[in-house]
Order: sequence, then C-alpha cells, then structure tokens
Amino acid sequence: MKKKGKRLVDVLDEDFNGATAEFLKVVTEKFVKLFTRISDTSKLPMQNTDLKWCNDVIDKIGEGTIPTKRELETANILWRQYK
Repeated sequence: MKKKGKRLVDVLDEDFNGATAEFLKVVTEKFVKLFTRISDTSKLPMQNTDLKWCNDVIDKIGEGTIPTKRELETANILWRQYK
C-alpha cells in the first residue's frame, strides 16, 4: 500500500481521474495556508507575484477547476521558499 504524502502534488497520481469535494476542500485549505504564509512574510504583499499567483489558483479552485500537477509542484516550491 502506498503511503500518503503531505505535499499537494502527492495527492495526484497516474490513476487520478477526477476531484471529489473532499479533495477540493483539502487543496483549498492548503492554498489558503500558503497564501497566508506568503502574505505574512512579504514586505510588499500587494506587489508580490507569488501572492497573486496563489490567489489566482484559489479562485480557480473556487470555480471548480482542478489544479494541475505543475501548479501543485509550484505550490510546494513556494511553501519551502516562504518557510
């Protein structure tokens, strides 16, 4: 049995064929945490492109769009960057 990862990108695999409401809830919560982390550490939050990107992804998820694997990988990179 495959161990579940904590990173966003770990929730996607080759067999992934749709998002459940629970999946979208978890992803949204993680992106909100990332948004908060970036906002709290940014000196000029209104001019931060990472913050804007994160907000755009949150909006897309709110509209029912599933984040791409690339977006999830980018989120993981930003999470480590803004630790």
